[in-house]
Amino acid sequence: MANRPRLTTGILVWAFQFWWRYFGQISFWMLFAALGRAIQMRIFGPISPTFSIVLEIVVELARVLTLLLIIGQGNLGNGFWKMVGIFRYTREKWRQLGRTFRSTLRQYWPVLLWNLLVFSLIAYGMNRLNGFVANQTALLGYLKLAGWVHESASEMPVVFFLKNLTVIPFTLVFEYGLFRWLSGTLTPGSVEVRPEAKY
Repeated sequence: MANRPRLTTGILVWAFQFWWRYFGQISFWMLFAALGRAIQMRIFGPISPTFSIVLEIVVELARVLTLLLIIGQGNLGNGFWKMVGIFRYTREKWRQLGRTFRSTLRQYWPVLLWNLLVFSLIAYGMNRLNGFVANQTALLGYLKLAGWVHESASEMPVVFFLKNLTVIPFTLVFEYGLFRWLSGTLTPGSVEVRPEAKY
């Protein structure tokens, strides 16, 4: 009888370590997304439909650049060329990747479910904390008094500003780590979830 895989939050631990290591670079690009979304939600007052569309492009571009930064492990250029390389995979390479994914899921599905469950709880906690900061503290009132936000602004732009700097980038990092774990390409020693994997 095969040994059951040990439940571990190794993927999440790796994600937190990765996020912390590149926190400044990730936050820099996500700040554009955070500001763009907050402005769209009228934190500085009403805006035109055209400007809202421009901001949507800024938000999505910032997220794409953040994803490339994550894939490139702190280097946008590396991330871009890795993505180009993925689109150049041969049919056999895709088949091999699919076999690796299926093998990992068959053997380690409890580990996957456990990490997804804990991640969901962490993401929920982050969202609740963001809501608390925006709703239950004097932050919004202080920003209005200081003239930094429009007097008609609600708490929602603040919530989405914080989400773009916390739960969204962490989700991108976690999903990248999940993909690497499923494909067996996590850096050795960075996470103890597949001890027999060949890198």
